[in-house]
Amino acid sequence: MARVGLDPVDAIVDAAAAASGIWARSALPAGERDPAHAFGRIAGGELADGVEAIYEGYLVHHAPRGRGFAPAEREQGLLLGDYLYATGLVAVTRTGDVAAISALSDLVSLAAAQRAEAERPADAELWLATCRHLAGPRDDDALAAAVAALRAGDRAPLDRLVADEDAAEPLALHRRLMGDAA
Repeated sequence: MARVGLDPVDAIVDAAAAASGIWARSALPAGERDPAHAFGRIAGGELADGVEAIYEGYLVHHAPRGRGFAPAEREQGLLLGDYLYATGLVAVTRTGDVAAISALSDLVSLAAAQRAEAERPADAELWLATCRHLAGPRDDDALAAAVAALRAGDRAPLDRLVADEDAAEPLALHRRLMGDAA
């Protein structure tokens, strides 16, 4: 997905714009894009570009705007977000990492549910915990337990997974991109 030397957000925008004139019209001018990379760099390696595209899709669906896109209409944003999710999953699929595909699919659905239903959404923590898990070493039991607890309404196990000084920056960045109050 990413071309050598091109910022990942710019690469996502360029690829989407090349795929559709509609997506091109939703793209922000280069100077207005937010090049912040919250989670792709955390997942790392072959997964980074796919995670960045999936995250951009999440932002287009749920944030005031994406890092690289600001669709004029809600329906257009939903379709663009779906396109970006699919593009990211295709990139992850190319790695052959079936567990990563499963983890990212669970992440997207649970994070969206958190955003829609929770009084205090744990989507930032969920993104961080999942991407750290993908980077390894993978502890399937710890992430599964935290996800199960979150589905049951208990965010404490998830909060414990991301309770360290390295979590502050990506959590704050996600909250800023989502337009959440500090």
